[in-house]
Amino acid sequence: FIGGGAIGMGIDEFNNDNFDHSGLGFVGGGSTRVTPIGAAPINARPVPPDTPRWGSEWKKTTVKYYANSMSIGCEASNYSSPNNYLSLDPNYTDPHGRPLLRITFDFNENDLRMAQYVTERTAEIARALNPKLMFANPRKGPWNNTSYQSSHVVGGFVMGADPSTSSVNKHLQVWGVPNLFVVGASAFPQNPGYNPTGTVGALAYKAADAIRKLYLKRPGEMINV
Repeated sequence: FIGGGAIGMGIDEFNNDNFDHSGLGFVGGGSTRVTPIGAAPINARPVPPDTPRWGSEWKKTTVKYYANSMSIGCEASNYSSPNNYLSLDPNYTDPHGRPLLRITFDFNENDLRMAQYVTERTAEIARALNPKLMFANPRKGPWNNTSYQSSHVVGGFVMGADPSTSSVNKHLQVWGVPNLFVVGASAFPQNPGYNPTGTVGALAYKAADAIRKLYLKRPGEMINV
């Protein structure tokens, strides 16, 4: 709104395997970053937690902190878990009578421990700035999709070497349907804590290259090539 997200700064010291996890009780991590986009109108009210929700004091506090606050966030990883999966809903259907996709998901203990740790490291960085006020807010369960969390939705149609455990092969070709290729972040088995765009682009290039050099010359499943 009043800044530019592309001029932000990030560090990867606490992302995935970039630090020693000995004795921490979790795997994974996150990319720590400051994205100076300001406080979007209506969407954000950067005020202290004890601020009244309405009235003159609420207005004065909003004016005071609106352009005098910042956030340091951590885009964390989320690894595959047998408790998180997609399925066809048994009750709800689309206008054509086909079952809707149902998401079964929640943060597991590994996610919560990781979130606590990386948030504590992020808070150390914030304290070094000597702020007048600071509030650390690690991700807690249960998961809820009513508030915005990320645009980087991945998985659901994962890539692999075995059709019994994956949906597409290494060329993003659908198992059993050789003339169908699914390109996108759906091929990711999990979210590694990085923006997915670069990897999606690489996979798209890889699929296009395989189609042009291999599939068009000999249509069919490209399993051992």
